Amino acid sequence: MTMKFLDFLKYHQIKVLIFDKDGTLTDTSALWLEPTLQVIEALLERNGMRLNEEKKRNLYDKLGITSSEIIENGVISSGSVRDMLEVIAQFGEFDIEENYQFTVQFFYQYITSNPDKIIALGNVKKTLQRFKELGFTLALVTNDSNLPTKAVLEVLKVESLFDFIGTTDEFPSKPAINALEEISNQFHVLFHEMIYIGDSSIDEEFASHTAGFVAVVNNEDNENRFKTALFKVNSIEELIKEK
Repeated sequence: MTMKFLDFLKYHQIKVLIFDKDGTLTDTSALWLEPTLQVIEALLERNGMRLNEEKKRNLYDKLGITSSEIIENGVISSGSVRDMLEVIAQFGEFDIEENYQFTVQFFYQYITSNPDKIIALGNVKKTLQRFKELGFTLALVTNDSNLPTKAVLEVLKVESLFDFIGTTDEFPSKPAINALEEISNQFHVLFHEMIYIGDSSIDEEFASHTAGFVAVVNNEDNENRFKTALFKVNSIEELIKEK
């Protein structure tokens, strides 16, 4: 796997490795469900939105969440905080901008208070350090906001390894390519000199503008997913293993 991956990077003269965050660097299963359910309730309460059970189920359906799981490729799993707020705004009088800072601060405080729930997928720090040693520019582009992203990277102790961090506070959500354009401008590289590593269909679409897509999958993913992926791994650590 690794020699093939590194050979691919060398052959195609890849200069920038761009990573997603949730589901790529971290296992999100233990992290986002509880604070998401909590922040939804807090938002409804602070905005005086009293939803009956039917409307609340409808809200959860549109968000892609249940009381026990986050649905893959839904708004919560793949969208931004603003995407979530736009859905909630469909259910009553709700100022998205006024509630934005409350929401990102809520997530930030939850993460910093529960660092044990930030679970790395493999040895993320060692892997990123190895790529740096090999001379690659490392970037992160996520559909999360800046504060929660900063908190996660601080817990993982990898923030300083990234040369570029793009969040939805600075750029439109993926698959919009604004962050790619900024990377291209900052580091004087072409799109085909970058590769994107992620775990969702949105990531796959985003990666289509680069030299290729590397999919981080779980054991339940079937072979029909990520048809354009050049490589499929369970964690980015597999990309630097010699065998």
